[in-house]
Amino acid sequence: MDVLENILERISETQEQREVYLRQAEAEEQKIAKLEQMYYLLEDPATQELMKDVVVGMAVQNGVPVPNGNKGDAGEKHYVGMQRVREYVTAMPANREFTVHDVFTKSIEHMPSTPKIRHPEFEKQRKASISLALTSMAKAGDIEVVKQGRGREATVYRKQEGK
Repeated sequence: MDVLENILERISETQEQREVYLRQAEAEEQKIAKLEQMYYLLEDPATQELMKDVVVGMAVQNGVPVPNGNKGDAGEKHYVGMQRVREYVTAMPANREFTVHDVFTKSIEHMPSTPKIRHPEFEKQRKASISLALTSMAKAGDIEVVKQGRGREATVYRKQEGK
């Protein structure tokens, strides 16, 4: 009888292990399916440019210097670093609501009016980096999201009193 019990116990253990492997395989298949869905997005030039902007923006926020391959033309990249955004938010009165556009305006008010500042790409890149910084600050609890809007222009933030 001991031999039969051992065999049944081994069969039970093997079936349990099989179930674990099947669950792992299903999870991996779901990951693969998601990656396959994203593959077509990666071929889109607009997505590639956006991802490049996000990666550079995140690096700048973490203290990496802005890439210095700029030639001063319309393709020049402009980002606002995390520390600079913190300074702009700190300068705002407590409990006053603001948007990405308000911080953007604060970031360019000291600059002389040039065609570069009025270029839509300059504004888009600068607002994207500000948006990333504000999102990061909201996750850290430094500011609060008053109204989550669709897109960075519609989201309203507020600096908490005492911060």
